[in-house]
Amino acid sequence: MSLPPADPLDADAILSGLPEPRWIDRILVLESTASTNDVIAGLAREGARAGVAVFAEEQTAGRGRLGRRWQSDPRLGLWFSLLLRPDFPFVQWPRLTLWIAYAVARGIRRYAGQCLGAATIPGIMLKWPNDLYVSGRKLAGILVETSLGENAYAVAGIGLNVNHPSFPPPLDAIATSLRIETGSPLARNALAAAILTSLDSTFSLLPSHFHEIIEWATQADCLRGRSISAAAGSTLYEGAAQGLDSDGALLLRTPAGALVRLTSGEVTRFSFAGGWEPKNLSIP
Repeated sequence: MSLPPADPLDADAILSGLPEPRWIDRILVLESTASTNDVIAGLAREGARAGVAVFAEEQTAGRGRLGRRWQSDPRLGLWFSLLLRPDFPFVQWPRLTLWIAYAVARGIRRYAGQCLGAATIPGIMLKWPNDLYVSGRKLAGILVETSLGENAYAVAGIGLNVNHPSFPPPLDAIATSLRIETGSPLARNALAAAILTSLDSTFSLLPSHFHEIIEWATQADCLRGRSISAAAGSTLYEGAAQGLDSDGALLLRTPAGALVRLTSGEVTRFSFAGGWEPKNLSIP
């Protein structure tokens, strides 16, 4: 199937797809910017309130965790950031990443059900702490950056591969898009509205109903039972992933039998050897 005609992002079209009442109430669309996270951080420092979302048709310096570059191909994906000012204790702010993963997966599912007809998306899985995978390949990445002090805020950056018809080697072995998985091009404005609606409606799960997000994350966890390496600071741990605890920390069993709890870090090695098991996950 060929790509649809030019499908430019439109702030008014996205906003009109969100229900009332809502706390996400301001959307900006930029043709090109270095990083939408940087744009949101600038607005936050100027005193902007929570609920501002900035989309870019292209990012020239998009980034992921640990300063890695995120490839943001023009007009093919959704590259956007959201300003948050959580009113719960900072010790619980690390929960934001899992919440965003849950909300994005939920928004994609709802869009597919409403707009793609018979087209289906295989199970959207979670690679702790911040990546969404489909069929063993990366679909989306999340980067949450925070600033404390009197003007405390969090910036939630999301990169989602949408209408890429293919990826060049070696990316084709590790990356996928919604178009590749469904066989259909997607309307990005409607998809953006579905994801923002999901983010808007599920923020209330933080912090008192976080168990609902953990239930999904436990189902979606693509690392559980697999041999992994995980870096936390300057320490590298190796062992078998044992799932997540009630706060979203990764549990890892070392060869010596110790159970390590990682509240932050990066999984640097993992393998889907032994088969990928797509799941039809239940997302309310």
